[in-house]
Amino acid sequence: MRASPVVVTVALIGLFVVSLALGYVVGEMFLKPVPTPAQQPGGQPSPAGTLSAPPTVAPLPSPASTPPPLPPTVVATPAPTKAPASAARVTPRPAPRPAVVPPAAGGLFRVQAGAFLSRENAQARVDQLQGAGFDAYILPAEELFKVYVGAFADRANADRMAERLRAIGFEAIIVQR
Repeated sequence: MRASPVVVTVALIGLFVVSLALGYVVGEMFLKPVPTPAQQPGGQPSPAGTLSAPPTVAPLPSPASTPPPLPPTVVATPAPTKAPASAARVTPRPAPRPAVVPPAAGGLFRVQAGAFLSRENAQARVDQLQGAGFDAYILPAEELFKVYVGAFADRANADRMAERLRAIGFEAIIVQR
């Protein structure tokens, strides 16, 4: 004997509704907060098997109400003390980098430290320069990958960077872009 499609459809819908109801009830049980003994009235834990009412939450203040003023705070500054001679010396932080200056009418001066046909070779040069302490980067240009160090609004700053690169053995030219 074969079941009719209507009976199968009704049975599947019934199973779906039962699973939704069961999922809701189980979810409510697991999502309900469990009060700790400190939250119980009198600080005593509730007897096993009994549920207590959930804690009440104070309503949020309306946007029109203003919060109560905070008490004034007093900040005490300690008296300066002389550090003992055996205290560890603190190394100063490097000076922050200057803010980027808007480019001059002619554009930025960049120090080019290489131009390569493959990105891998350009990345190898960037790694060498970064290992030497320079902030190097790659800019693709047509079929080449050009490696640059810095972008300067002033030609004199670009000249100084190029000299630093040449002093440690890198080729460097200045381009205006």
